[in-house]
Amino acid sequence: MAENTIERIKQYLDSKKIRVSAFEREVGMSNGSFASQLKHHKTIGVDKLENILKRYSDINPEWLLTGVGSMIKPTIFEEEGEIYGFSDPENAVSYKDLADSRKETIDGLKKIIMHLEEQVETYRKSK
Repeated sequence: MAENTIERIKQYLDSKKIRVSAFEREVGMSNGSFASQLKHHKTIGVDKLENILKRYSDINPEWLLTGVGSMIKPTIFEEEGEIYGFSDPENAVSYKDLADSRKETIDGLKKIIMHLEEQVETYRKSK
């Protein structure tokens, strides 16, 4: 596990096959400054961290700052303890798909309720 923020940034860049020079341009760092910070075990400013998190939105901020958790933000959401989706975006369940599925379930349950209410009414009339 990378020990500091700069090393974790380098780990992210390596995992995504992003060149340091391209990274420096993207986040507004001068040419060679990141490599120098990495070599000399320096820290990185908050303004640069903000730029990094804005530009590379898949980085998990907790991991970047502390080393805790996964490098990449999971693409999941939780509802009543159930997890929908995975950290793999190709297998994640979209909110729209989930909402559509829930709507179909609700519509089906409404039809069942209407049918049962009709049966109750028929039973009451027969007594």
